[in-house]
Amino acid sequence: MSPYKNKFFITFFLFSLSLNAQYEININYESGFEYQSQVILAKNLQNELSKKEIVNLIKKQDWIDNYSITFKPFQKKVFINIKNKNPFFVLNSEYFYDKELARFKYDQSSNNLIKVYGDISEIEDVLFLIELVESNKLMNLKIDRIEYSFVNGWDVKTNSILIRFGKDITQQRVKNFKDTMNYVYDIEKIPSIIDMRYRDGVALSYGK
Repeated sequence: MSPYKNKFFITFFLFSLSLNAQYEININYESGFEYQSQVILAKNLQNELSKKEIVNLIKKQDWIDNYSITFKPFQKKVFINIKNKNPFFVLNSEYFYDKELARFKYDQSSNNLIKVYGDISEIEDVLFLIELVESNKLMNLKIDRIEYSFVNGWDVKTNSILIRFGKDITQQRVKNFKDTMNYVYDIEKIPSIIDMRYRDGVALSYGK
């Protein structure tokens, strides 16, 4: 998480050639200062010459969840309040996704998010796997990376275990995973690989 999670304010001056005036732009980032896109937006706003252009530029920012703009022409001030979308994971180093599965452009800002790779048609499966693995309070697993391939299916790499779910996340595999987590917790021996792809059960590997 960004160390600047509290409100972050930016103030700069916008020179309007069309109005022959100088405007003070005040930006409040409610969610903190986290994205390179926020810096780029602040710079680009300095090039906009009208209220309409300012509004249109902000509307184009897919990382913004909601915003408000207040123009005070007699004071030559503009107040912009912005709430960012909160990224949850990154897909193929191209897009952020939040927990509502809203997609927005990845700008390389956050390196502590779950990285997801593969040709994934059902993005809901990613969210399901994250919640399934990280909701287990006994093991307290944290996902680093999720990969999907047509050969291996779903591979979930955590801070301590590689979990291989295979191509289909069936109810039986979900049950097997939960039962396996309870078993691993009880024996107090953490495997390096949990392979769920077997019809007859689960294979545990303790090799490095």
